Amino acid sequence: MRRSVIAVAAVMALSSAPGTAALLGPTPYLSQADSPFNPASFSSFFLEDFEDAMLNSPGLSVTGGGVCVTGVGGGCPFIGSIDSVGNGGNPALGHSLFGESFDITFDAAALGGHLPTAAGVVWTDGSNPIRFEAFDQSGTSLGVLMGDHADGSFAGTTAEDRFYGATNPGGISRLTISNPGATEIDHIQYGIAAVRGVPEPAAWALMLGGLGVAGGALRVRRRSARFG
Repeated sequence: MRRSVIAVAAVMALSSAPGTAALLGPTPYLSQADSPFNPASFSSFFLEDFEDAMLNSPGLSVTGGGVCVTGVGGGCPFIGSIDSVGNGGNPALGHSLFGESFDITFDAAALGGHLPTAAGVVWTDGSNPIRFEAFDQSGTSLGVLMGDHADGSFAGTTAEDRFYGATNPGGISRLTISNPGATEIDHIQYGIAAVRGVPEPAAWALMLGGLGVAGGALRVRRRSARFG
């Protein structure tokens, strides 16, 4: 009986054990197809690309810069936004976020009571070194990524564009990304993992039944060894 109880506890622990946090990147990025996140894997997923000239995705706020609309008001100092024609080659199209030392925060209340379990951003222009940091649900750092891929070109090239991100089952409350001087970022993306439900009673019955059979077989083997 004691072995069965221990086995049940082990099954429960395995069914509810959280995954581990991870940092992702920097990896080349020219379009959403290059993202390590598959929107279909999440219960909710958002991609802020600024193409409506606004930062208005749910539960997202950014300090340290503003939306840069190419071709309006003198255009942007840097032209490396993801969604412009030719992956950033046309200065009249494609918007991004321009500024310094971006602080990207997520609001659980605006996201149905859950923080993102995966979040990332694409660095598109600036200078070396690039520093990215992610923070968990309590504001504790999940780690730092450093990049050295800036190519010194600010004329719409995209070969230097890189994705930086993180995953954490407990939630991600904040991202920061910066480099010396001005920075341009694009494609802020974040998703909430689908909640894995507790096994239905029938499933638990099957597992417990299997453990009972295993326990019975163990007792039979013990008797055979003792009296055989």
